[in-house]
Amino acid sequence: MLLPLFPLQLVVFPQEELKLHIFEPRYQQLIQECRETGAPFGIPAYVDGELAKFGTELSLEKVFKTYPEGEMDVLTVGRRVFRMTSFIREVPGKLYSGGEITFLDNATDEFGITVEELAHQYEQFHELLGTGHQLPVNDLPNLSFRIGHEVGFTLKQKVTMLSMDKEADRQLMILEHLYRVNKTLRAADETKRHVRANGHFAKPPKLDL
Repeated sequence: MLLPLFPLQLVVFPQEELKLHIFEPRYQQLIQECRETGAPFGIPAYVDGELAKFGTELSLEKVFKTYPEGEMDVLTVGRRVFRMTSFIREVPGKLYSGGEITFLDNATDEFGITVEELAHQYEQFHELLGTGHQLPVNDLPNLSFRIGHEVGFTLKQKVTMLSMDKEADRQLMILEHLYRVNKTLRAADETKRHVRANGHFAKPPKLDL
């Protein structure tokens, strides 16, 4: 299948809403075609100077505003993950790029014990950061896609997670990451407490020698 492409330095997950300001002529053409036909397009991530092999198909949901020179403010929504088998720098007769793609099957099965531990580590992570983020309702499929942007992943890690076609594997990747990051954050918090205490009068505990 040939899919029009809109490469960006970001990863979009399925079910994610993404607002875009469209200003380049090639993407104005792409979005206008989507507007007229309802056809989807794809966003593969541009990472370290290379186009990732995995990306997400998006649908155009709404055009908020069209400017006199053709620029647009739009709302899009992620649908399915794809793997790009070949890249077409310029689709014949078009200004934009495209790619031959195949869609990944998505196995939504998960391990209950993993979800429970993931919720615990996620809450600890955001408690240590003081963000106030709450875990979304976890009885919905693809919880990993809903929290993938909120666990401190790099762009490359997000692409890796996107390439996984099993929800259980994606959740394990997030969980292992949170174990490492939370350990580091707790150590940093302890260091900050020691630094704050330095120079203050300390009340030493009684020692039974």
